[in-house]
Amino acid sequence: MRKAGKMGVWLAVMATMWVSSSAMAQEGPRPVPPGRIESDPRLARAAEAWHRAWRANVEDHLRAVAARGTPRDLLAAGWLWPMETDEATLAARGSLSRPRARAWIQAAYDGARGDDPLVDWVLLDACATSGAACDRQRLLERVIAGDPGNAETLLLAYQNAVERKDAAAAEAYWQSAGRASHYRSRINEVGALMASVLHASPSPELDPKLAAAMGEDLGLGRSATSKDLGDVVVMALNVAIALPALQPLQQRCTARVGQLPAEARRVCKQIYGLLAADGSTLIVPSFALPRLVEWADGEDERAAARERLRRFTWIYEAGLRQYLLPANARRLPVDHMERMFRDGELAAMRQQLAFAGVAVEPPAGWLPDNPEWRALLAANASAMH
Repeated sequence: MRKAGKMGVWLAVMATMWVSSSAMAQEGPRPVPPGRIESDPRLARAAEAWHRAWRANVEDHLRAVAARGTPRDLLAAGWLWPMETDEATLAARGSLSRPRARAWIQAAYDGARGDDPLVDWVLLDACATSGAACDRQRLLERVIAGDPGNAETLLLAYQNAVERKDAAAAEAYWQSAGRASHYRSRINEVGALMASVLHASPSPELDPKLAAAMGEDLGLGRSATSKDLGDVVVMALNVAIALPALQPLQQRCTARVGQLPAEARRVCKQIYGLLAADGSTLIVPSFALPRLVEWADGEDERAAARERLRRFTWIYEAGLRQYLLPANARRLPVDHMERMFRDGELAAMRQQLAFAGVAVEPPAGWLPDNPEWRALLAANASAMH
């Protein structure tokens, strides 16, 4: 990314972060060309002044939120603090090394009693990134007890046991994940909580010309509001924590020589099936659906898995093309972020395509551009096993 003023960098990074978490993960952040604000010194100065005032309001609000003293309030305040705009801080957004943030997250952990699953789930990440002293195993046990059939937290516990070099515990968690009934991430609940905190903060008035330029730079298809700016900050934070720990799963389910043993493949297939059904983010089904094509038992199952992958990749690639349009040619539904937090990224992407007049189902015979997906869906893929 080119060097720019603080506000120009902030808008560029936030605009990039608006792109779906899975697109960010698989395609990587794309360069953002200079927008309306960065290209106009007067708008840039006005944007810098507005954001400085907004940041001050938010920080005062976060202090008040933390002062309420509940674990959820302390955690939300600590997760959102500090409201930085400089490039170095944005690049290191995953590390909450500031003492105030660490103290609030520590207080959230100390006050948590295991009766709020969302708090315990967020603490798993917040403690690790802030340096707060938390018992990760205790948090994992509480989260699992509250949702024992959830493969997501069982896989987190598996990874934790591997890192602790506890082979017996790792195997027990792995087998439990293979018997799980569902895969549920709480990432969108986190987004909704953080957004509600930011939306409650007083906001300086936005000049109509500045609001219009912000809306254009963010690809909203309308003037921006302070709510939009808060939502983009939340999306940036969610991108930092949304990516699940898929590497240990991939390692366990990849044959080193030849094919996976039948029992190992059965467990892997069960877990991947649960991942494929989760639409909270796009990266999870994009990771799981190709493997279900490869592991299908029989032609009927493979045909169904291929069509499921084809319909998903249409949404994924058509949605990504929307994000790659020039900012002044994009439009987002007003409730896009609310739908994402409520219904998941896949549902929000479908809504966005419909809003833009793009079909949400692929044409007959359509194949994706992604070479791996295309190969799996091509006619000769029926011979693959």
